[in-house]
Amino acid sequence: MSKALLIMAHGSRSDTANDEFRALVETVAESAHGAGEEYVAVLPCFLELAQPSLLEAIQQLEHQPVTRVQLYPLFFNKGKHVGKDIPAQVEDARQRFPDLTIELLDYFGNANGLAALVLKHIGEQD
Repeated sequence: MSKALLIMAHGSRSDTANDEFRALVETVAESAHGAGEEYVAVLPCFLELAQPSLLEAIQQLEHQPVTRVQLYPLFFNKGKHVGKDIPAQVEDARQRFPDLTIELLDYFGNANGLAALVLKHIGEQD
């Protein structure tokens, strides 16, 4: 089964912020490839305010051998976006792309080791 990874951020009116996120996703893609992860593609997408949207990102996969899409919300908290808006977009995508398996992964803020990463990052600035 060929899979793709879409990483979702909120999106911003600031092109600089959106470009910073796109660069992060590119770095994740390079790291995943170097670690032997089997993704056909690793792409950014945005909940709102920027492109590509989730649906647009999935359309970018149209000519690639993808049968499974994993969506990773890069959000810190399970607020309205993580709890309601993103699942609604995923359900819409499942309806529009019935031949794809679209899996919503757990959001970033729920990751094990996040507190240690925050402390490490703070320590690096001391």
